Amino acid sequence: MTARILVIEDDPPSLELICYLLQAYGHTPLAACNGEEGLEVARRERPDLIICDIELPNRSGYQVAQQIKGHALLSQVPLVAVTAFAMVGDREKVLAAGFDGYLSKPITPETFVGQVEDFLPSDRRAQSLSSSIPAAVEDVPHATGDRRVLVVDNDPVNRLLKRSILEPLGYLVTTAAGMAEALALARQDPPDLIISCVNMFN
Repeated sequence: MTARILVIEDDPPSLELICYLLQAYGHTPLAACNGEEGLEVARRERPDLIICDIELPNRSGYQVAQQIKGHALLSQVPLVAVTAFAMVGDREKVLAAGFDGYLSKPITPETFVGQVEDFLPSDRRAQSLSSSIPAAVEDVPHATGDRRVLVVDNDPVNRLLKRSILEPLGYLVTTAAGMAEALALARQDPPDLIISCVNMFN
């Protein structure tokens, strides 16, 4: 049995990526885009785990942690901070505020779910990604050498997603957010394959 995981994140691409990764492993993501909404969802849904950013509108992650850990029915729910804070002492400050764990941004898609699952009981962890991804993806051959792939997409979530699929298969992935950047990269170091979105702004 997998878990119901609440994600409190105000950055839409980050929220979309985290929810996608959790769902790919069979978990049920619950989304909230600010601290106040996150508390409402937590009280209503009583998730198995909560992932929370620190810098949030309405209520900060620290305030969310205080409310969660002070709630009789939520105090035992694992609470994990996912934040870009990386200064000396930030980890200690986050844990002292009531968080049970700390993961830094940017997240690494291929290892993120495993890191989150460390805070779940063993019976709530996904067995593997293979049961959740399409068979066509499983059949993609692993690269045997330095095969270079250029991914062109102006959506950061799509770029991260394609990287997270290709890199574990052994491909060297470079990304570009637009055609001008892609052309410059391709001329500088010609890739073996280009994967490009057709609906881009530049």
